[in-house]
Amino acid sequence: MERTLYGNLLEWKASAKRKPLVLRGVRQCGKTYLLRKFGEENYRNVAYVNFESDGRFCRVFERDYDPHRIVRDLSVVLKEKIHEDTLIFFDEIQSCPRALTSLKYFHESAPGYHVVCAGSLLGLQLTGSESFPVGKVNFLDLAPMGFREFLMAAGRGELLERIDDMFRGAEMSEAVSETLWEEYRAYCCVGGMPEAVLEWVTNGDMNAVDRIHREILGSYRLDFLRHVPEKDVKKVNAIWESIPAQLSKENRRFVFGHAVEGARAKDLADALQWLSDAGLVHVVRRVEFPGMPLSSAADPGVFKVYACDIGLLRAIADFPAEHILLGYPGGEAFIGGLTENHVLCEVVAETGRLPYFWRRGSVAEVDFLMQIGAEAVPVEVKSGKRARSAGLKAYIDRHSPRAAAIACMSDFRGGDVSLIPLYAAWKMPGYLESRLR
Repeated sequence: MERTLYGNLLEWKASAKRKPLVLRGVRQCGKTYLLRKFGEENYRNVAYVNFESDGRFCRVFERDYDPHRIVRDLSVVLKEKIHEDTLIFFDEIQSCPRALTSLKYFHESAPGYHVVCAGSLLGLQLTGSESFPVGKVNFLDLAPMGFREFLMAAGRGELLERIDDMFRGAEMSEAVSETLWEEYRAYCCVGGMPEAVLEWVTNGDMNAVDRIHREILGSYRLDFLRHVPEKDVKKVNAIWESIPAQLSKENRRFVFGHAVEGARAKDLADALQWLSDAGLVHVVRRVEFPGMPLSSAADPGVFKVYACDIGLLRAIADFPAEHILLGYPGGEAFIGGLTENHVLCEVVAETGRLPYFWRRGSVAEVDFLMQIGAEAVPVEVKSGKRARSAGLKAYIDRHSPRAAAIACMSDFRGGDVSLIPLYAAWKMPGYLESRLR
């Protein structure tokens, strides 16, 4: 299946400033598949080293960090020659901390080798691990598949062309619009985990998709048991399981006491930070006064928590797919949170940056506040066709932004407050940036 990050890998290969590459992403989001595909299509061969499957690989790094010696020893273990046109792929590298450290020496002493790495929970290696070679590696982040990639996997590239035409001013036919909304509703059920997407586009079996989601969630819970401090395992599980309910509230603000009764920030903050470092959740913080940069205006104590993938969010909630595929007959509160989560994931995957949300007093609120250049751009999200928002109006009246948008179930309409179809949420950052030029 085609991934948009593939182009970034080609740029990395061609760069004169290339360093060993670390591909980050949650478990089962397609890191191994993407890097192997990239290697097979752009190198003579791939030296694939999986530190979980063979203990000999980790022992290669015990003697020293000499990259030339390491390559020679890996060639022996792999029974294949590693040469200049080989992609060296260290998979599950979190299982071998000395291999992580060796990336520094590959960069400094053997920059001619092309080295890529992937592994689960690498975000945790960045926080407090002395083995991570900070400053000596390049990073890329692979998110679960977005709606654009979902359409490509389904062989619906012509729909992407129609979306592009729409943003260039062409009118979209009703038949094409209905088809896009049908695909969008399917994506809300399936989400972007590649195995689930492949099952859906190949067999169209939602029961099998649900089974895959349950298996992925099971693997995450095993990660909690293996990697979370024992005293925090129940807290991490409680926060993870509470996300659907927290997003179903009217204001969607995360409250620790709703995850564990009576708990306060001091009790659960470390558990939430673990989930964030692992890439499993996105934490979106409040801004009251949109000064620049928005990070300096953010309130660290008031935030919303979103899941890394809307298919998994639906699975955590055990929300029936039929309620989405048939046009939301019930469960409106959950659908509102799921829709916000979708837009958030599309924006983060496209920009690599978390937005904020704006709330003033007890009433006025805007779902997302995006920093584009030196400007704050408000974005409201609606799960239906209604294109009005009291919170957005309040923000515009107070701060007079040069661009604003409502992401909803209407087709595209430009203007001071642009309407962005939910199926085209990934195009929103680029479009809004063009409005500011």
